[in-house]
Amino acid sequence: MEKKHITAHIECGRDGWYSVYHNEDLPFGFFGEGRTVMAAKEDFLATFEGFRKEHLEETGENVEAEFDFVYDASAFLQHYKNILTLSGLSKMTGINKEQLSQYVRGLRHPSPKTQERIKAGVQRFAQELSRAMA
Repeated sequence: MEKKHITAHIECGRDGWYSVYHNEDLPFGFFGEGRTVMAAKEDFLATFEGFRKEHLEETGENVEAEFDFVYDASAFLQHYKNILTLSGLSKMTGINKEQLSQYVRGLRHPSPKTQERIKAGVQRFAQELSRAMA
């Protein structure tokens, strides 16, 4: 079996715990969770490895995968809250600080349109940074 490229989605719940899941068609299901993004990713990868080995022993089929981790808006904001201020994010995205704060705390989840505004604002900022350091 060829190596699959799988998008792994990182979310952050109201309780501050992160979860990682995928929507791919694999012969077994799995997910990860943790108190931090790193812990959730490690749990996700360890769980995959455990199920991969078990599946190999039972069927002889080796499932190989490479994961691309992507954040939902709430997880991104929560993960980077000590680096990016709400005031700065508000300036980048045009979304008011209180609304962003509710996303960070998991009290609300942004609509797809608002997620795109957040993504576009952060990407513009990243592009500006990359040009400034050239």
